[in-house]
Amino acid sequence: MELRRGDLRVEWEYIGEGFSGDYRPEDPADEPLLRFTVTRRIPGYADDYEIDPESWQQLDDGSYCTRMPISSPEWMLVRALGIILEAARQPSPKRRLEELSWFCPEDFEKGEFK
Repeated sequence: MELRRGDLRVEWEYIGEGFSGDYRPEDPADEPLLRFTVTRRIPGYADDYEIDPESWQQLDDGSYCTRMPISSPEWMLVRALGIILEAARQPSPKRRLEELSWFCPEDFEKGEFK
């Protein structure tokens, strides 16, 4: 799942992470967690990531594992992508992106991110 606005793109991906590093299915307290990655289109290259993935470059400090399980509802993941993308548009997004790595479903259920 991804969201693009202008020259920025953010996507969710699952790369085997859990609460304590690698996901451990034998641990009932662990869950498979999603990571977000923010990329910026390099001017002069193709706009289509699928055709030319090299035309997009990851932002410095633009990829973080979150507390969002892979089973999170789609509406929640889409809303989170929008929040992440807005944070990435700031002149110095590192601190805010780090904060957003603590996203969890309860934040959305409590209405913290409407």
